[in-house]
Amino acid sequence: MIHENYKILLFDIGGVIIDIDPSITENKFKELSNSRDDNFKGLDYRYEKFSSDLTTLFINYEQGFITDSEFRDGLRQIGSIDMPDKDIDNIWNLVIVKLNKSLLDIILTLKNKYSIMILSNTNNIHRIYFDSLCKRIYNKTFDHLFDHVFYSYEMGCRKPDKVIYEKVIDSSGFKPDEIVFFDDMKENLTECEKLGMNSYHVTDSKSLEESLKGLINN
Repeated sequence: MIHENYKILLFDIGGVIIDIDPSITENKFKELSNSRDDNFKGLDYRYEKFSSDLTTLFINYEQGFITDSEFRDGLRQIGSIDMPDKDIDNIWNLVIVKLNKSLLDIILTLKNKYSIMILSNTNNIHRIYFDSLCKRIYNKTFDHLFDHVFYSYEMGCRKPDKVIYEKVIDSSGFKPDEIVFFDDMKENLTECEKLGMNSYHVTDSKSLEESLKGLINN
């Protein structure tokens, strides 16, 4: 249940505001790769944890430890693929299926009553793409729609590391129990709860919409 006494509504992007399917990107790279299929295993980390050169590359990229160019070169090397930057970016962005406009409309309505913020494990290539989707609909990027955006690659850490939640709390200026975090992965909620933040496990966008609607008229 979402209580109206919260001050900050903090949202993940992928799996919450945006529908994602990492398997699409994973399968496309496998199709084009000249190396073993399992070289691209692990991109869909929601259901299976797999340690590999690819997951290390991906995690480093999401924490901003490597540049866009270094990431693309890493993909080329791991998959023995030879393609230009644009094609790699297009395949990398296939993970992003669609923006949930009806949900985002409700979130933006709540901006009159709450501070609305984003906390997301993401990277620059994806940000450029999902900001372009947002701009087509709202004529603004996420950082102009929300009061604050926290992106892992700009923070040097990622969920579920404790430090990323500590940084959010410190930057927000609010107490942990005044923040509720909406995420589709339970492991990302456990650590923030230990720090006193509230959590909401998102299982589907429609259920979340109904829960948020209850805050509009309260």
